[in-house]
Amino acid sequence: MTTLIAWRNLRHDPIRFAATVVGIVFAVVLISMQTGMLIGFIRASAGLVENAGADVWVAARGTSNVDQSGILRQPAFYRARAVPGVAEVSRTIIQFTGWRKPAGGTESVIIVGFDPQTGFAAPWNVVEGSAEALAAPNAVMIDKLYAEKLGVNAIGDRVEIAERRAVVVGFTQGVRTFTQSPYVFTSYANALRYTNINDGDASYMLVKAAPGVEPAALAADLGAVLDKEEVLTTQDFAARTRDYWILTTGAGSALVLGAALGGLVGIIIVAQTLYAATVERLAEYATLSAIGAGSGYLNAIVLKQAMIAGTIGFVIAGTIAWAMAASSTSSPAAILLSPLALALIGVLTLAMCAISSMLAVRKLYSIDPTSVFR
Repeated sequence: MTTLIAWRNLRHDPIRFAATVVGIVFAVVLISMQTGMLIGFIRASAGLVENAGADVWVAARGTSNVDQSGILRQPAFYRARAVPGVAEVSRTIIQFTGWRKPAGGTESVIIVGFDPQTGFAAPWNVVEGSAEALAAPNAVMIDKLYAEKLGVNAIGDRVEIAERRAVVVGFTQGVRTFTQSPYVFTSYANALRYTNINDGDASYMLVKAAPGVEPAALAADLGAVLDKEEVLTTQDFAARTRDYWILTTGAGSALVLGAALGGLVGIIIVAQTLYAATVERLAEYATLSAIGAGSGYLNAIVLKQAMIAGTIGFVIAGTIAWAMAASSTSSPAAILLSPLALALIGVLTLAMCAISSMLAVRKLYSIDPTSVFR
């Protein structure tokens, strides 16, 4: 019966009900978009580390994230190879440089030079061409998401990187970067030409552990030998990169603040509507109280009004958010919303509405049941 009364109370004033639902939809869409962007940024920020195929990363001391590195000198490579438990070591170059578009203009890009023999830090999600083709002189590969930005249309297009010739031999799909400076994959030998790094040196050394060797134990052994460098497992380096871009730069805080603002807007709108509706019907609530309805019964009516409005608003907002997330798959800034994330947002929406109902519920405590007999 409380559900029926709650529904009829909402239907009694359709304009106010519609305004409440619109407010909830706005709040939930804002929360969903901010959350989806945060998840997308988290995945993009450490995507290169997590997809490199290595167990341990050796970096210059003080390296805060994968995109901004120092230089490792050649002797460190040979010292790392001599450590027991090391199966393979690969030099990798990751460095910002300039890309000149065929039609003119330049863009900032991140060169990723990998060793084709080990394949560590090779491109993933390749949809055109092959990673093996990058061993050829001047060969590079970019992601389709950034093709227009870099002035590239198809395989075979010629460009300039650091005033040296390059030819596009393939494309990946969905390999995003947090900085929006696209990754340009090429071989280590080619990367030497596009950067200021000397032959034998590298930005990182990527290490594969021998069968049966734990990455954490290998990282400790490497750290004992490479005392001037920093040695981290893939998991630790990915976490450090995410923390830098999401926390240190403030990007994550801005997105969380935006989501919180959306929640606050939703709480205020729903609370205001429920309070006004409750005040208008105080006489009706007093009548119910006079005929024996307890405070729990009356509170349930108000709470269910909030739950009904919240459920309808979330269904509409969830559909909008899912469609917007799906449309972002072809955008450099992805909005990632998994079913679990949407379900959690749904729970948050109902909690938001429940909190909003408290203001109206407090008004019910002032009801005098005898007022209906005056």
